[in-house]
Amino acid sequence: MKQVFLASTYFQVVCLSAGIDAGEYDRPPHLRLYGAELDFPEWTAPSERILLLSNNAQVLELTAQLDSAAGLAPALRSFDRIVHLNEAIAPTHPSSWVPQEADLPMLRRFLGDLWDLREEPVELVLESPQVNPAIALGRVFRDSVIRVHSDGLMSYGPTRNKIPLGNGQRVSTLHHLPLVEGVTPRLLDEFDAVAVPLSVAAFRAKVAEVAEAIRDELSVLDGMRGPGTAFAVGQYLAALGLLSEQEEEALHVSMIQEAADRGFDTLVFKPHPAAPPATLVPLHEAADRLGIRLVPFSSPAIAEAVFEHLEPGLVLGCFSTALATARRFYGIPVLALGTEILLERITPFQNSNRIPVTLMRELADGTARERTPVESRELQSLVDAVGYAMLSEVVPHFRSRATEYLSRIIGTEAMIYFKRRRLSTLGLPGGRPERTTVAASVRRTGRLGVNTARFKLREARAVRKAKRA
Repeated sequence: MKQVFLASTYFQVVCLSAGIDAGEYDRPPHLRLYGAELDFPEWTAPSERILLLSNNAQVLELTAQLDSAAGLAPALRSFDRIVHLNEAIAPTHPSSWVPQEADLPMLRRFLGDLWDLREEPVELVLESPQVNPAIALGRVFRDSVIRVHSDGLMSYGPTRNKIPLGNGQRVSTLHHLPLVEGVTPRLLDEFDAVAVPLSVAAFRAKVAEVAEAIRDELSVLDGMRGPGTAFAVGQYLAALGLLSEQEEEALHVSMIQEAADRGFDTLVFKPHPAAPPATLVPLHEAADRLGIRLVPFSSPAIAEAVFEHLEPGLVLGCFSTALATARRFYGIPVLALGTEILLERITPFQNSNRIPVTLMRELADGTARERTPVESRELQSLVDAVGYAMLSEVVPHFRSRATEYLSRIIGTEAMIYFKRRRLSTLGLPGGRPERTTVAASVRRTGRLGVNTARFKLREARAVRKAKRA
């Protein structure tokens, strides 16, 4: 049996490598039917592990191959070989690859020959199973069991797009980073996927290898190591249409202000790779005004490698997964800013960014405090209620949980996570009560009378027709 691991980001490759090192993919996939876990007697240990890289950038010509990224070599060594999806399906972009049903057998033979996957069974380990190219690969390799690997906060929310039934029925295990203690991811819950957390020790060990491989890049931060330095993560939310350029600038300035107010003398700022360089000018001006040293660090290195090397006293951001890894895996206090405005701005309500914003508003409070079991259960209830309000058709079995939770929090600050109109649409507690106006009553009563008269007329005609017969 051969395992094919689909990945499109640096961070995904690191997580997959850590999972392989921890032996997670040496064990049979977990299968569950109606809540009961089943054995997988036909599964055999993999003879080869193949990393399938997909470049999903909008402008492919401006991005380098992922396997050439600095510092990624320690993670790449976990795989027997590397193949590139873009080369196989060019000129089609991976995100828009939707093969016709009639072409699937031909594509299976073509990719089997191209990647040497004809002689043995294939197991797929896919990212983002609800979008292409993961959907397309599941359809092409229609006889393969599917595992899913998830490295972000979105895995705690429901599956955002409908997955073809043929793919969903072959989903087994959800391998995920345990970013939130005591809270279970809900991705693929509708297919009874079994959530298996990645070993934190294995993840940190792999990040340490990556940090060692880019020691020269990280050396520019040597004089700033320690608790006197804060670290901020930019997300370029203006590109997502969630904030204007001016609002995002103000958000970054507020991070500098917070760091200064908390007594830090240095702030290392990691801008989003897609953010234009000009966005740093007002930040330097704000830092000079507040008397704090601002150090931009634009290396493509993952934030976790910086945590490993810099050991900062605080990490600031909005809803980046880096906040969760800093808090959970490195014990660094984290602070999320701008979450209130984003809860308002994220549209539609079903937008999958809502779950990460919700979690970071709850967890990133300027500390690294571990939540108690009671607090974790309450957070699970919140996430499940928000998830049901987002995608009730995907997780209809969460309705009773959502109703119970909303009944308890009406009138409290926790209602900030819900829109009243959305609750009204779903008939949930906290929505607007249905208003019955006189005009509406007349219209309904009138329609009822007309419908009744029509029914009686049809009944009378049927009786007359029967008598004539």
